[in-house]
Amino acid sequence: MADHQARFERHRPLIGKLLFEVAIIFIGVTGAFALEAARQEREDAAYRDGMIAALIPTFDDLERHTRLFEQATGPKIAAFDAALARGEQPKLPIYREPGGERPPSRAWDGIVATGVSKALPPELYYELSTFYSRQESFGERYVRYAYMTEQQVLSLGPDQRGIYDPVSGKLKPEFAAYVDRLRDLVGLSTSLGVRSRELRAKLQALR
Repeated sequence: MADHQARFERHRPLIGKLLFEVAIIFIGVTGAFALEAARQEREDAAYRDGMIAALIPTFDDLERHTRLFEQATGPKIAAFDAALARGEQPKLPIYREPGGERPPSRAWDGIVATGVSKALPPELYYELSTFYSRQESFGERYVRYAYMTEQQVLSLGPDQRGIYDPVSGKLKPEFAAYVDRLRDLVGLSTSLGVRSRELRAKLQALR
């Protein structure tokens, strides 16, 4: 026992030196990991902010279009309904997308290609995916509505002769369906505008 104690005392300085060097190495490695983690966190934050900044214009586009679309269609539909209620035979309300064949949209596939999924929580990424799918659906519905406009309504001429049944005086079913398609577009546009503002708020809360 005394011999072991003697050897320990003889090597104490060396053991202390080794322990000190191990401690220095541990502190150095830990510090390096901490610095790397901090650097990665800064890069992730910058990347997330960049992705959010890139997404915001898509909400600007949609909300601007929603506002203009509802300002253009709301009064027309209201006036049409009021005239029907008075027993009149008003012309059909028509909306034509200015400057394009369909409302503005940003393809979700292109947004995904930027790597946005790595910058967002999974739940928010899913919500955005659903939102852009609905936006694309709005565009497709408008295309179908525009086709109906060209084929069924504009072909009647400016007076829109023949849209009312000559016997009952009521709007023919195919033209009632045409107006309903416009109502559907207004409803979807409104819900997209509301959802756009909700998602914008969630994205900005991440910054």
